[in-house]
Amino acid sequence: MLFTPDIFYLAAFLYVLSWVAALSGRQRVCLLFFVAGLGANLLSAICRYSNTWPLLPMFQGPFFLPLCIGILSLGTVFKKKAESIYLFSLICFLALIAVFFPGDFYLPFLQSATVFSHAFFLLGMIAKACFFIASIHGGLQLWIKYRSAKVSKKPDSTKDSALTTRWIVWGFASWTLSMFCGEIWSYLGWGSPVIWDDASIMITMAMWFYYAFFLHLHLFRTWSPETRYYFAILGAILVLIFNFYSEMGKFQRLDFQWL
Repeated sequence: MLFTPDIFYLAAFLYVLSWVAALSGRQRVCLLFFVAGLGANLLSAICRYSNTWPLLPMFQGPFFLPLCIGILSLGTVFKKKAESIYLFSLICFLALIAVFFPGDFYLPFLQSATVFSHAFFLLGMIAKACFFIASIHGGLQLWIKYRSAKVSKKPDSTKDSALTTRWIVWGFASWTLSMFCGEIWSYLGWGSPVIWDDASIMITMAMWFYYAFFLHLHLFRTWSPETRYYFAILGAILVLIFNFYSEMGKFQRLDFQWL
């Protein structure tokens, strides 16, 4: 559709307004802009999908990730003001990257005309969103611990550590399902469940092993909630560099098609 990029520009603009309103303490205005931004982002995603259906829209992850994070964190946004500011900051950051560094839109290939290709893409987006949300929770708890140390007050981090791990578990489960769907898609399209010379496949498998180790490190006696927070943040950084960065293009000026 002609106005598909402009719809995402609107979504990014509304995300920024919600972030500014959150910083200024205007919670109702913040939520209004945020929900409107999610609506525009969802409409943009639907338009991008309709342009290529039943094929898979290639390299569109940066446009879908802010939407997934926003939908999954709606409960936190409406209940926890402190954490919502960090989530708004993350969503704005990712949306602006998609605006100014839009990846190339390659024509989908015929092998993507299967439900497994779409499951591979969407489940992967959900997994990345869970990992980013876990990093936000982990970073916030580290900040609370740092501030509590100044006043000699020890915070109870057991519950928050479980929350961070829960997001990692959901992300790991979605990532695993995404990989299985990708293997079936690969087998149906190319006759092999794994294409070993594909760098994106190798990176995806590497991140799966990272979070698999993360979920088993609690077996060590030295594993503490603080260590878990650091690893959650590091995992999000690795996903950003190895999985998100590869879909970014060169810096581009905004191109409003209706002007």
